[in-house]
Amino acid sequence: MSAYWSTGVDLPNLQQPALARLTDFVTPLEHVFFLRHMAMPEIDRASWRLAIGGLVEHELLLSLADLEAMPQTEICAVHECAGHPLHPTVPVRRVANVVWRGVRLSEVLKRARVAPDARFVWSYGADKGDYHGVDIPAYVKDMPVSELHGEAMLATHMNSEPLSGKHGGPVRLVVPGFYGTNSTKWLVRLALSDTRSPGYFTTVMYNDRVVKDGLEQLSPVWRVAPHAVMVQPAEQARLTPGKQKIVGWAWGADAITRVEVSTDAGASWAAAQLDAREDHAWQRFEFEWTPPSLGTYQLRCRAFDSTGVGQPEHGVRNAVFSISITVE
Repeated sequence: MSAYWSTGVDLPNLQQPALARLTDFVTPLEHVFFLRHMAMPEIDRASWRLAIGGLVEHELLLSLADLEAMPQTEICAVHECAGHPLHPTVPVRRVANVVWRGVRLSEVLKRARVAPDARFVWSYGADKGDYHGVDIPAYVKDMPVSELHGEAMLATHMNSEPLSGKHGGPVRLVVPGFYGTNSTKWLVRLALSDTRSPGYFTTVMYNDRVVKDGLEQLSPVWRVAPHAVMVQPAEQARLTPGKQKIVGWAWGADAITRVEVSTDAGASWAAAQLDAREDHAWQRFEFEWTPPSLGTYQLRCRAFDSTGVGQPEHGVRNAVFSISITVE
């Protein structure tokens, strides 16, 4: 499952990833999506270095061996694409649940001694080039220092395997609970700053337009909104009569506390059985249903997180998910 965000992107195809493959709690590497904005850089692992500077007392230049010598940590976390940056309201539902291994970002920043007035971490990737006619000198994202809790890491492994080039290796930033666009691939530099980055992917791309106090404002695409999808049955499945089991995954920056399923195109909803969250992983839900008759049904699911926020019906990247199935 791979894609390149190009101007000729086929939006209908983007809305239909192979969700039926995602039946494992930990997504196999061959089913983890791969996306890039520009050409994928070639990086030599032996000569790779990570520069850390800006508002710090001690600038650092770390090799892969330096990172591997530091205390290692693992976290299982859902990894979700925020969608096409030119079409932010189109749900693409590219998602995986993986085990990351690496060094906590807090461990590295502790050694650099971050200045008290630092408010943002700018992360630079090695990828650069033309993006829809705009010359990008380097892919740059930023994150508030206040949001970077102990879970953020410099990842060197995915599912126990060294991080491959196509997934951002040898090292990428991983920020559990935030959309994948913030987990900068091919990481080569971190800079601490008291302001947000002026980069194209922070000021133009990956910003949602929201209305607050009657004024339209740009809101950075950071925290993952509540989301749920069904992986069983699959879209357009043909089922035999009798008891059916609807199975899926739910996730968000905050733990999901309720998932509801509709078997009548949203006319009515019922609560599904929901597993508790582990780390920042997705949560399995299950719903048993016996179709009352033969025919075509539209099944829907929606998630609600611990703050009470749920999924809107339409017009957003985490719109309510639905599939059509036939009982025959």
